[in-house]
Amino acid sequence: MTKRQFILHYFLLNKWSYLIAVACIFLVNWLQVEIPRYIQQAIDLLGKADPAARSNLNEYVMWVVAFSVVMVFVRILSRMYALNPGRITEATLKNDLFYRLNRLPNAYHQQFQSGKLISIINNDMNGIRLFYGIGFLQTVNVIFALSLTPIWMWRISPSLMLYSVIPVAVAFIAFNQGFLRMRKYQTERMQRLQRLSEQLMNYLSGIDLIKNQQMGPWVSDEVERVNTRLLDTIMRVTRIQTFILPLLDYANDLMKVVILGLGGYMVLQQGLTLGEMTAFLSYSALLALPLAQLGRIAVVYQMGMVSIESVQSILHAEIPETDRSLPEPGASAPAERTLSVRHLNYAYPGQDTLTLNDISFDIAPGEKVGVLGSIGAGKTTLVNCINHHLDVPEGHIFWGEDDVARMPRRQWRGTVRTITQEPYLFSDTVEANVRFGTDGQPIDKHQVNEVLALSQLSDDVSRFQDGDQTLVGEKGIMLSGGQKQRLSIARALLSPADLIIMDNVLSAVDYETERKILGGLFNRIGQQSVLVVSHRISALENLDKILVLHNGEIIARGTHEQLLDSSDYYRETWELQQHDVEESA
Repeated sequence: MTKRQFILHYFLLNKWSYLIAVACIFLVNWLQVEIPRYIQQAIDLLGKADPAARSNLNEYVMWVVAFSVVMVFVRILSRMYALNPGRITEATLKNDLFYRLNRLPNAYHQQFQSGKLISIINNDMNGIRLFYGIGFLQTVNVIFALSLTPIWMWRISPSLMLYSVIPVAVAFIAFNQGFLRMRKYQTERMQRLQRLSEQLMNYLSGIDLIKNQQMGPWVSDEVERVNTRLLDTIMRVTRIQTFILPLLDYANDLMKVVILGLGGYMVLQQGLTLGEMTAFLSYSALLALPLAQLGRIAVVYQMGMVSIESVQSILHAEIPETDRSLPEPGASAPAERTLSVRHLNYAYPGQDTLTLNDISFDIAPGEKVGVLGSIGAGKTTLVNCINHHLDVPEGHIFWGEDDVARMPRRQWRGTVRTITQEPYLFSDTVEANVRFGTDGQPIDKHQVNEVLALSQLSDDVSRFQDGDQTLVGEKGIMLSGGQKQRLSIARALLSPADLIIMDNVLSAVDYETERKILGGLFNRIGQQSVLVVSHRISALENLDKILVLHNGEIIARGTHEQLLDSSDYYRETWELQQHDVEESA
């Protein structure tokens, strides 16, 4: 969708409201230009000596009062029907953005950090709301005002009108130059604002590191540098505004000077009546507001155009085609399918080195498989490829006969359950965090207590003052690292899944707790397939098969006993970890 199509789409979305608003705005402007005409006739009547002619004076006054009262109510309606679409468009766009952001792949969110996205949703959406609301209202009002008012001015005196618009024409030329320059600086302003939001989000996320490394002064300098650049850009926009807005006001004042000077001379020369002169001044006053609105329209228009570009950067992001039709599965139940990885290679965007190189293995139904590797070996990348958080080409990962790359993401998310090393917890109770994602499923309190016990968290919860109704705080700040991981395990166990992936989820618990959790987990899941990723051999030694991952390649595979005999890397790692356990004991 191009920018023009985007603008037209949301105008058509509220077309009936806009049509009513246009009709009301036209009626308001028509009433405005009619009132001076009756005032003109009333003043000319007062100048006549004929008492009979003055009998029409009351009629003119009544028309002026009636028009004024009607104009008040119609103006209120015009603002209601013109401004409401801005709010409706804002709400619709936010829903569209949320829908799309939820379906964009992780690669997109890695490219665009959350600070920039938040800035777009908050700041740029305000610009779009003003564009479709007050921007539309003022634009239509200016069009009608600058169309109807000059017609009546021309009818009174063509020559006086031509002379009076000369200051306005000169102001329009200068206004156009400032308008073009403002577009550039408005774009730069929004980009710098997004950069500042992105930077602040990063620093807030790493506040512990900043404090530990005493990087506060450096961070303050960086924020000050970006903020100063933003201020400089805002000041450039402000300078243009302070030039444009007074210029239009001065043009209007100069127009009145021309009207009073030349018009007064024409009255003295009997070229104009006093009533016509009064009406002409009234019409010039009616032009004052539209001329002043031109500057504000320019600001709103530029903000709207820049904001639309930012929002379109999200709306134009391609959502992978993951909802294509699949062949009907065979007679076997989903839980009896085999996960097959075939010659999987993966490199992150912008990198030439492969993070995963020719990875192949199978996980049979009910099989418990482990992946051992040091930091940077590619374990988490492998997990994210399997659970489809990273986009993998077709023909490398299969669930039974189905290619995972072609499966709808929603379907695959219901098949595989991933427990990550750094779980995300919500600022809610322990129970609510365990139940997250189970809406609509018949889960009772007993099941919640059962998974808390399996994850070795029930003793900790019982010591909390409010038990499982204890608030965990933002991102689980009230819990320790091990408690967070165990809570995420409980959450994963509460919902059924055919494949459970545990990505280094026991790194923050001791060896004894680790053994209890794994023992209870394997007794609970029965025939479900499990992939356990860890740098601890103790978490993997009782599994059916272990894959040794090193520098993105599988260098060995087998059971714990087989690897102790065949793999030097595995044996040395085992001996080193056993030595650490003995020392800690």
